[in-house]
Amino acid sequence: MLNQYKAVIVEDEAPARRLLNELLAEHKGTIHLTGEADNGAAAIALINEQRPDVIFLDIHLPDMLGLDVLKELDYKPYVIFTTAYDEYAIKAFDALSVDYLLKPLKEDRIARALSKLQYFANGTGTNSVWNSFESLLNGFKPHKEIKTLTVKKGAKFTLVQLSDIVYFEAYDKYTFVHTTNGQKLFCDYMLAVLEEKLSGDFIRVQKSYIVNKQKITEIHKYSNNRYTLILNNKDFTRIVTGPSYLNIVKEAFEV
Repeated sequence: MLNQYKAVIVEDEAPARRLLNELLAEHKGTIHLTGEADNGAAAIALINEQRPDVIFLDIHLPDMLGLDVLKELDYKPYVIFTTAYDEYAIKAFDALSVDYLLKPLKEDRIARALSKLQYFANGTGTNSVWNSFESLLNGFKPHKEIKTLTVKKGAKFTLVQLSDIVYFEAYDKYTFVHTTNGQKLFCDYMLAVLEEKLSGDFIRVQKSYIVNKQKITEIHKYSNNRYTLILNNKDFTRIVTGPSYLNIVKEAFEV
């Protein structure tokens, strides 16, 4: 016999709430709806009071992210996300929650989500959204991209505008910044750290180089899986891309 789960809908759009109600009405043996909320603050109060087994949670609410709602709960219910994101953007949800429902909501996806809920609740799966909650939350909050970089110049530190940087080079145990005016400056960050900090104008093209895409003047085929990038600095520096970065380079420059 199937279990019945107490549920709450958190959705700011009235038409979407009505549709979800109608779709879930076909599954009364599994879902018992006990409340609705149309914003994050109301959702937190309602859920903590009623303690439903499962939440149908919209990602974007008027006052906060749906993920921020989860952060304020005093227990860990099952979560089924509802979202208008396309499938590429929400692949993480499939692994980090019971399921996701892509808008416009459809009956077959409701059935699949409830089937997965049974799987999780019977102990076969884990309520994994809570295992990776912080990483999921951080992934949906805007990241601040740096505009300048602090580098060492002699005995002092100076700020370099990212727009003045042509490329970064890792050599031995050091990282160097090469600028448009020909300077070679020491940088404290490893390339792996810079990849996280830099804006989308920068791309890692091999293990020793990150280049500013705006400073590339020519791209030449070097071999079947490598390219030569010619940079727009006074030396017209040539950098050969690494074979393991082939797909990244091809996608970035559409070559």
